[in-house]
Amino acid sequence: MRGIVYHCGPCPYLPDREFHAFHPLDHMQQAIRYRALMDSRFRRSGGHLYRPMCPGCEACQPIRVDVQAFRPRDDQRRSAKRNRDLVVQWQPRGLDDERLTLFTRYQLGIHQRSIDEDPAAFLVEDGGIPGGELHARDRQGRLLAVSVCDQVGDALSSVYCYYDPDCPRRSLGTFMVLSELAHCRATAARWLYLGFLVRGCAKMDYKARYRPHEVLEAGAWVRYG
Repeated sequence: MRGIVYHCGPCPYLPDREFHAFHPLDHMQQAIRYRALMDSRFRRSGGHLYRPMCPGCEACQPIRVDVQAFRPRDDQRRSAKRNRDLVVQWQPRGLDDERLTLFTRYQLGIHQRSIDEDPAAFLVEDGGIPGGELHARDRQGRLLAVSVCDQVGDALSSVYCYYDPDCPRRSLGTFMVLSELAHCRATAARWLYLGFLVRGCAKMDYKARYRPHEVLEAGAWVRYG
């Protein structure tokens, strides 16, 4: 596969490390093969595919949840119960004023940062990979959460989730993963891919809470739970 390895600056997950990523050159062909590429540590960011290639480090390990075998933990059950008033629907990708306002509030409230780049570059652009979004709304029709997803072959891949930062009791991040799993069951998808599990990174550890799951370690899927 032809491509270029880029030095992308400091690692976004682990301290005192640098992040390097391989970007394939033939994007259109790779988009067609994306389902298989996910099993080779590839992910997408907007319209670009990449694979971490950091010297001496393989901490970014793909993780996928077995949809039919999944059983929620007590805290996940509580999240589902607290959000049973919400209506979740599948929608096309997009970034209208409603979604942009929610995304901006999420970035400020959860990550304490303002938007300095066009968010459509990674929320809407998809590189030709099919998918959509799950929208969660309350009884008044107010948009509380959005999960951007790819839907390829026998799998749903979670790309990005943003939600109302003023509803901490709802645990909307947890609820949207549960909603992704429900969408998998409704569409007969076998796997929910949650991106990379990075052990030792607090903001990525939550993915291991959804069991049973499999982690790609040294080129082989290892089952946990």
